[in-house]
Amino acid sequence: MGYMQSTRFVTVAVAVLIAAACSRTEPVPASYYSGGNAGRYEGLAPQLQTTQVDLLYVTDRQPERDGEGRLHYGVDRSQSLAFGSVIVDIDENRSWEELVAWTQSEDTDDPAPTPEVLSVTELGRLPDTPFPRVVDDFGHIVNRPEVEAEHARTRDIALDDLRRRLALTERKVVWLSVHGVQVGFDEGAQIIALGWHKRGRWGVPIYYSWPAGQSGFISGYSYDRESGEFTIYHLKQLLRALGRVTEIDKINVIAHSRGTDVLISAVRELFIEARAAGFDPRTQYNIGHLVLIAPDMDVEVSTQRIIAEGLGQGVEHLTIYVSEQDWAIALAQSMFSSKRRIGQMNAGDLTDDHKRLLRKAGNADIIFYKGSAGGTFGHSYYDTPEILSDLFMLGEGHKAGAEHGRPLEPVAPHMWIIQDGYAP
Repeated sequence: MGYMQSTRFVTVAVAVLIAAACSRTEPVPASYYSGGNAGRYEGLAPQLQTTQVDLLYVTDRQPERDGEGRLHYGVDRSQSLAFGSVIVDIDENRSWEELVAWTQSEDTDDPAPTPEVLSVTELGRLPDTPFPRVVDDFGHIVNRPEVEAEHARTRDIALDDLRRRLALTERKVVWLSVHGVQVGFDEGAQIIALGWHKRGRWGVPIYYSWPAGQSGFISGYSYDRESGEFTIYHLKQLLRALGRVTEIDKINVIAHSRGTDVLISAVRELFIEARAAGFDPRTQYNIGHLVLIAPDMDVEVSTQRIIAEGLGQGVEHLTIYVSEQDWAIALAQSMFSSKRRIGQMNAGDLTDDHKRLLRKAGNADIIFYKGSAGGTFGHSYYDTPEILSDLFMLGEGHKAGAEHGRPLEPVAPHMWIIQDGYAP
C-alpha cells in the first residue's frame, strides 16, 4: 500500500469510527442493572434530577454564531481559552423517572436516549496566549501585570462556577474528559453528558474540547493532529487552575484515541515544571485516575515520554485500555511506520523490561479488550457494556481483580483481559 493510499485509509477510518462512537445506541453498563446501581440516583440535589445536564465546558475552539445568533463552536483555533455552560437534554421523550428506569434496565429493546444540545453559553474567556511580556525592575522577563490580573480575575470566575457545581454533589470529584480527532463540539458534549448520567451523576464532569473535526480526508486528519499540538498549552492552563481548588478531593482524567497524546503531553510538561520548582506533582495537580482508552500513541515514543519521565509517579493510578482488534489504530500504525501503537498492543508485545516496570510502578494497569464489539474498525469499544462497567467500578474505587469486585482475567501482574459478558 502506498503512502497516500495508507493515509487516506487512516483518515476515512477515523471519520467513520468517531461517527459510530457518537451514535445514540450506547448500551447500559452491566454493573448498573446487576444491583450496584440500585438507589444510585436517590439523594441527588433537586437541580440534578432532570433529563437536562448542565455541563461545564472549556474550549479553545473559535466561537461562531448561526443565522439566529446562537453560539456554536467550530473547528477554527482560538488563541484564548473559554469556559461556559452547555445544556444537553439526554432525552426529550422521557421523563426523569423514565430515564432513571432506562438506566437500570436490562431490556436491550428499550430505545437508547437521543441527547441533544439545547444551548451553549460562554461565561468567560481568558486573555489570548501567548501573554505579552515585559522586563521588570530586576531584569526578569515577566507577563504584563495587567494581563496577569485579567487572567486571574477570569480564572477565578470559572473556579467559582466549579465550586457552585461541587456544592451540588456529595462526592467532591472532578471528571475531566478529552476527546480525540473528528469530534465536533456538540457531539462530544452529548457523549460526556450521557456518560455522566450513566455513572449516577456524582462528581462534576468537565468537558475539554479542542479544535477537532475538520472536514476532508487527509487534510482533516492532519489538521486535527496539528490542533492537538496547538491545544496543549491551553489544557495546561486548565489543569493548573483545577489544582488551585482545595474543595476538590480528586481529579480523574479520561482521554480517548488521539486525545490521549494531547493529555499526556500536557500532563508531562506540567510534571516537569512542578519537579523543577521542587513540588510534588501529586499534590500540585491532585490527579487520581488517569485513564487512556485506545491510545493513538507509539509504544517506543511513549516508553520515553511516559515511563522515562516518571509520569505515573505523579498520579494515583494509570489505566490503559487497548485492543488488538482496533483496526483504526492499526491503520495509524501503518501511516506513521510505528513498530506498535499502544492502542493495538497485545500481551505478547510487552517485553520483560516492560513487565518489570509495571511491577515496579505498582499503580498502573493495562487492560486488553477481547470482546467482539467496538464498531466497524473496533475503535469505539469504550462504549460497550463491559468497558463502561469497568470504568464505573474504577471510579467507585475498586482495584482490578475479582477480589476487589472487578473480575478481570489476570494475564500477568498489572495486566488483565476483559471479555464479552464481563459484569462486575
